[in-house]
Amino acid sequence: MKGLPLIIIVFLCINSISYAQKNTIHLTESSITPTIDGIIQESEWKDAKEILINVIANQNVTVLVKYDAENIFVAFINLTNANKIRLNPELLIHTEVENLGWNENCYWFHSSYGNCAAIGQYYYWEDCTTNPIGWKANTFPFKNENNNMEFKISFSKLNITPTKRKQIRIAFKLSNPLEQHTYWPKTASITSPLSWGLIKL
Repeated sequence: MKGLPLIIIVFLCINSISYAQKNTIHLTESSITPTIDGIIQESEWKDAKEILINVIANQNVTVLVKYDAENIFVAFINLTNANKIRLNPELLIHTEVENLGWNENCYWFHSSYGNCAAIGQYYYWEDCTTNPIGWKANTFPFKNENNNMEFKISFSKLNITPTKRKQIRIAFKLSNPLEQHTYWPKTASITSPLSWGLIKL
């Protein structure tokens, strides 16, 4: 019986390490800069890391992630299902991994018919435009039968320098018109940066 608390502690530590490893994206700097137009060119994204998000039984969304000297790039592929219902993608970024509240280091990015962003808060619809400063994403309606959305977010917008071994908390969020939400990591919540994944540069 005396050993039980230690066993529990070890089990929790192993689970915590496993969760962190599973939800960590290791990136290397790219020399290829994608054009933000919703057209996924293999030559532009061939060095990106890939994540699969299962939204519903018949729809999976692929997320591609990469960075260069100035920007983080994220692409969401297959945002419209067979019933022509589109998913709205959002990026959640926290630039200080040990400072886990919504504060001046926490960023929300949304794209649909316009590009919306906020610092230190989310669902802020007062700062929406098709030409935001410091970041960019293509918007609805999709053109030429594209079904994808590409984001470019500058490190200057995030007020950081992409040094080696820099870590950033990140989550990818998808929502449908019924306000049903799906995340990567699967157990992430917009309210809790601690539940988000990690990018390691």
